[in-house]
Amino acid sequence: MNKFVKGILGVILSAAVAGTTLAGCGSTGTGGAGSNSGVNASSGKLDPNNPTEITFYSYSLGYPTMKAGMEHLISSFNETVGKEKGVVVKGVVDNNMSQNSADIAAGMEVDIVQHAFGMLDASRLNLGFKSYEELFPADELAEHTGQMIPNALELGKIDGQMYGLAFTFSTPILYINKGLFEQAGLDTINLPKTWDDVYKAAVQIKEKTGKDGFGLAPDNGWISEGLIFSNGGEVLSSDKTEAKFDSPEAVEAYEMWNKLYSSGAAVKGSDKDVMDAFMAGNVAMNLQSTSLLSGYQSAAKAGGWELLGAEMPQFGDKASVPVNSGSCLAVRSDDPTKSAAEWEFIKYATGKEGYTIITSEIGYLPLRMDITEDPAYLKDFVDANPIVKTNLKQLERIKPVTIWPGTGAKEEYQVFLDATVKSITEGNVQNVLSDAAKQMNDLLKNN
Repeated sequence: MNKFVKGILGVILSAAVAGTTLAGCGSTGTGGAGSNSGVNASSGKLDPNNPTEITFYSYSLGYPTMKAGMEHLISSFNETVGKEKGVVVKGVVDNNMSQNSADIAAGMEVDIVQHAFGMLDASRLNLGFKSYEELFPADELAEHTGQMIPNALELGKIDGQMYGLAFTFSTPILYINKGLFEQAGLDTINLPKTWDDVYKAAVQIKEKTGKDGFGLAPDNGWISEGLIFSNGGEVLSSDKTEAKFDSPEAVEAYEMWNKLYSSGAAVKGSDKDVMDAFMAGNVAMNLQSTSLLSGYQSAAKAGGWELLGAEMPQFGDKASVPVNSGSCLAVRSDDPTKSAAEWEFIKYATGKEGYTIITSEIGYLPLRMDITEDPAYLKDFVDANPIVKTNLKQLERIKPVTIWPGTGAKEEYQVFLDATVKSITEGNVQNVLSDAAKQMNDLLKNN
C-alpha cells in the first residue's frame, strides 16, 4: 500500500546508510551470479525431522488491514510445504522497515524481508542482501518465474541481477464515485480516459455538486513517476547518472497536474487527506493504489454510493504507463540450508497458493495471470470484482518505480519528492524541476 510504503522510505535509509558494518550474520557480500556458490540452495539439505527456521520480516504484519492475510500466508506454508520439507517460517513485524535493519545491526538472523523497491540498492550495498542468482538454483528460478508477468520480474533487478522478487503489488487506478458522476450529469459507462477528460469532468462535478472532482496528492510519491512516464518522459537516465525529470515531456505532464490541482475542482491536502475525503464521499475521482480496493468498497457501502474504476488516465492518444507500488522479497543468507529453506517459502508465497491469499485477503494484484481464470484459485474473486480486471489490463504496460541508486538514495528521493510538491502546489514547473535536476545531478555524481 503506497501510503504505508512511502513512510518506509525515509526510515530504511537511516539504518542502511550507516555502512556495511550492518550486514552482519556473515551476509556481507553482494556479488553476482555464482560469486558465492557456498551458500546456494542447491547444496542445502532440508530435514523434516529437524526443521530449519527462517525469519520473515514483514511490514504487512504490522498493518491492520493486511495482518490477517499475511499471517494466513505464513501459517498455510508452515502447515503444508513447510511441514513436508522441514521449514518453519517465523513472522516478524517490521513496522516502517526499521526492525529488520536494527536486528541486522545487532547481529541477529534476518533472512527474508518484505522490502520497498525504491531503497533496494542501498540495502544491497549496506545490509548484505544477495541476488537470487547467487542463492537459488538457476533452473528452479527460471521455472518458478516462467509463469509470472514478465514486466514484474524486472522491478527488483539491479545491474541485471534480481535482488527482489515482486511480492505485494499494485498499480494506480482511477477510482470513481458513481453517485457524484450521476449528480453532475456525467457518463458512468464511458469513464474518463485522458487527462483532458478528467479535467473537464472534475470542473463539471465541482460546478454541479459543489464536491471536489479529483484527488491526487502532490506528496503521493510513486504515482508521480507514472505521469512522467505516460507522457514519454523519464525520471533518471537508464544508467542512473543523470536526472531527466526536467525534460519537456516531464514538465508538460506536471503542468497538466498543476492546472488540475489549481483549478478549484481538486481536493487539497496530503495523501491521507485525499483518501479520507474520497472515502467520505466528498471527491468524485481519486487516482490511487488498487490495494485500497477493499477499504474503498467498504466506505462506498457504508456511504450508500457505488464505486467504479477506470485505468490510469493517458495523455492524448499515448497509452498510460503505470508504475508499481508494493514490495518485493529480498533475501540474506550465509548458509546453503538456510538458502534452501528461504527458497521453499519464496516459491510458495509467490506461487499459485500464495497469490490467491495475497489477492483475495490483502488486496494486491496476482502476478500469475493463469490463476485469475482458474476456479481453484482466483477466478470467482476476479469475476466478482471487475475493478481488479481493469487493473490487470495495465500490467503489460507497467514500468518499474525508480530504484534510487547508491547510498544517497534517501536524499535523491527527497529531492524528487520536494520538487514534485513545490511544482504542483506553487506552479513555475519548469524552473522548479530544472533547479531540482541540478541538485539531483550533484547527488548522483557523489554516489
